[in-house]
Amino acid sequence: MDPLPFGNYGFSIAVYVIGIMLSVAGISLGMGYAINKRSLKEFGKEEIYQSIINGVLVGSMLLLFSQGGIVNSMINQITLYNSTSISCQAYMSNNAALCLAYDYLAGSGYTYMGTFHPSILSSTTTLMAELLGLNTILGVIGSININLVVVSISLGSVVNPITSQIMYFVRILTTISMGALVQSSILIFVSLTATTIILPAGLILRSFYPTRKVGGFLIALSIGLYIVLPLSYVMDAMIANSYYTTLSNSSIVSLTSSANSFKGTLTGIPQVKNASDYGSAISFLGTITNGISSISNYFSGIINWLISTVAYFIVYTFILPGFSLIITIISVRELSAMLGSEAFFDLFRVM
Repeated sequence: MDPLPFGNYGFSIAVYVIGIMLSVAGISLGMGYAINKRSLKEFGKEEIYQSIINGVLVGSMLLLFSQGGIVNSMINQITLYNSTSISCQAYMSNNAALCLAYDYLAGSGYTYMGTFHPSILSSTTTLMAELLGLNTILGVIGSININLVVVSISLGSVVNPITSQIMYFVRILTTISMGALVQSSILIFVSLTATTIILPAGLILRSFYPTRKVGGFLIALSIGLYIVLPLSYVMDAMIANSYYTTLSNSSIVSLTSSANSFKGTLTGIPQVKNASDYGSAISFLGTITNGISSISNYFSGIINWLISTVAYFIVYTFILPGFSLIITIISVRELSAMLGSEAFFDLFRVM
């Protein structure tokens, strides 16, 4: 038998609470007829109706959210359509959309419709490591002072604008990485709690008269987090697949190699102190000029690539997940209204 989706005791507690509220409703209804009090009669009838509804909800949620149930089967069919391949932790394995969303953000990558996509976190951290390595080499170059008879050359003024631009991109990539990490952490929380804690808590609280609206909201929240949120990330992955291009880092690798070679050349240049070595100074000056020109040209060539790459990551880390969040909030609000919680959560009216 498949494990229940309500944790170890959630299903039993929900059944017991419904039984208790049915008893309370029966007693209230009986007392209302006994003393001919209309308010007790109406309360008893309403609670009987609500207890029946809660019983239907418990049975429906058990049928829908159990392993191999209707919801998981539907989600998996939608997500694993057309040569889609994912890999994630065991606690996400029942919900393929959650698994794909995690791989999209911070996992080991995924294959969608035959195309492999590295996760946003792995792509940005790899690019940051390459940029920081390049920045270190350029920083060493900028700290070198060369004495050529009549002039002393410091390369810091030439290299510093490039290193400042590199650090600008590194800061943006750091923000993007943190965004992907935070979202992936939320998905881990959802996979561990949506159907094992939040959903049973909502069913239990909805069975009590004083907490009925809170319970309705928690049921709607669990459904929104477990179904709507991950499926919206599947839509994001579909959009990403339509516009995906290989983010080749060959330009940065070439620039790093060139800068490293130039650094070795500079450290091998002896200090020129005598006028008799003026010819050597001129030769060294040409080497330095060519090296600086080569680095500047390389960096000018990759700056547009860096801008487009960062823009790509911003869209798929913040803008598309922002739409996912809006869709989820609206879904939770509408489900809450269906479950009788619309008056309690006026905050969601802004959506």
